[in-house]
Amino acid sequence: MPLLKKNSVALLAMLLACCQKVDLAAYTDSPDGISAGATSEAVNVVGTGEGSAAYPFTVEDIRSMLLSASSPVWVIGYLVGTTPSSMGNATFLSESQNQTNILLSSDSLCADTARCIPVELSSDKWRKALSLPTNTLHFRKCLLVQGIPSRYLYNRKGLRGVSAGLWLDGFDIASVAPQDWNTIEIRN
Repeated sequence: MPLLKKNSVALLAMLLACCQKVDLAAYTDSPDGISAGATSEAVNVVGTGEGSAAYPFTVEDIRSMLLSASSPVWVIGYLVGTTPSSMGNATFLSESQNQTNILLSSDSLCADTARCIPVELSSDKWRKALSLPTNTLHFRKCLLVQGIPSRYLYNRKGLRGVSAGLWLDGFDIASVAPQDWNTIEIRN
């Protein structure tokens, strides 16, 4: 039995060593351990593909998935723009005044709506926390957002029902492959 206990401790130590600590501004309605209205929280983002905070979906995952989910999922991407009424009217400038949605992309320099997903900001809380006009300093910065994968803006795949959002200031998903995220520690 002591050998089993020793192996368990070693396994736990290895798992903890592989986690990435990210300090960030948090806004949430969700009961997943991140407090509402907090100014700083820590989250371990170690990869992609599950829809969890630790392994969020990418923009490409949402664009390619069959939208059958009714539960919120986490998605990671860059805030690259907004659109006042349809994807044909998208703006990829930080000076936009639209507060009803944001556009996320896996490329921080994206200016192509075909490579973006729209994220609906349906309440004042989320407009203040995540919209481009109130967050111009976060333009082209990484964001972890939780919402329900849905059709939005004339049948485009995107997110609705946002329940949490986390700015990942200083985190660049493009420069490091997801399998290597656990080797980087980021602090605001």
